[in-house]
Amino acid sequence: MKEYLKKVSNECIHCNACTKKCLFLTKYKIDLADFAKNPNLAKSCFMCDSCLRACPIDLDGAKVAISHREDLKGYSLVKFMKSPYKFRNNSNKKTKDILMFGCAFPGHYPKTTKYLIDLFYGKMDFSIDCCGKPLEDSGLIFDFEKNLNRLKKLYNKKSVKRIVTVCPNCFYFFKEHMDKLNIEVISIYQKLKEENLLNVTYEKAEIFMPCPDKKTKELLNQIKPFVPNGKVKFRKVMCCGMGGGAKSKEPDLAKEMMNTVKSEINENIYTYCASCSASFKKSNIKNVKHILSEILAVNEEVDLSYFKNSLKLKYYKKNRK
Repeated sequence: MKEYLKKVSNECIHCNACTKKCLFLTKYKIDLADFAKNPNLAKSCFMCDSCLRACPIDLDGAKVAISHREDLKGYSLVKFMKSPYKFRNNSNKKTKDILMFGCAFPGHYPKTTKYLIDLFYGKMDFSIDCCGKPLEDSGLIFDFEKNLNRLKKLYNKKSVKRIVTVCPNCFYFFKEHMDKLNIEVISIYQKLKEENLLNVTYEKAEIFMPCPDKKTKELLNQIKPFVPNGKVKFRKVMCCGMGGGAKSKEPDLAKEMMNTVKSEINENIYTYCASCSASFKKSNIKNVKHILSEILAVNEEVDLSYFKNSLKLKYYKKNRK
């Protein structure tokens, strides 16, 4: 990854398009080339891809942050929790499709998680596990690659042909590393559509797009038919504030993003990322809804008892065969 710092430094054309779109870069009055030369700011990047979407030559600030973070300490808790994930729930059961929940969704939406497990029980096995993105984002490259190889071995042993992701971060992360996994990746929305199991919600949903989906809008386009009155809002908001683990380093920027969200809400806020939902709830935003739970008619409110829920789900149908 260190070579990427040289690439950014050498190729940046200093147009400042990235700076104009990023609160972090604006705060420090730098562009991506400057960031590439400043490892002290590694933990200040929210990894929201705003710079990447703005850059005319596709330079990526998140990769710059990861490259810097490889040399930093302070991510021991991420390593302890995610390498491997302490609350993982897997089996050796053979399955063509595997329902991959990730780690955030089960912790914040336990009822919807159980509903989906029961809905597909006997037809498709499930996996509550960490895809490895938090490890990569923390610059823990060895652990990230080790985790990806662990999942690959597990899924190969189970004869998995498709990973059905619930989390948008997992969806794009696995697609990015398809060459290493050699397994097709689809979303839960595609799977539910195949099975004709999605309901339509007609509420006037104010949709907040999670960071990984903002460039291609692949997941949003899959969801739209089931939220016909939904409208994407909050376009000026860079991130929910949870991205890149930067909130502790840049609390003022995270607060600014959340205040912008609050100023634009009319009646509700719909998202399809559990981490975004939790971030909004922690900031006392009312009427937060997860699109998946709504179109399944579970209508579950986001639950902030992450560790309690994750621990319980670690043993849910653990002895399945």
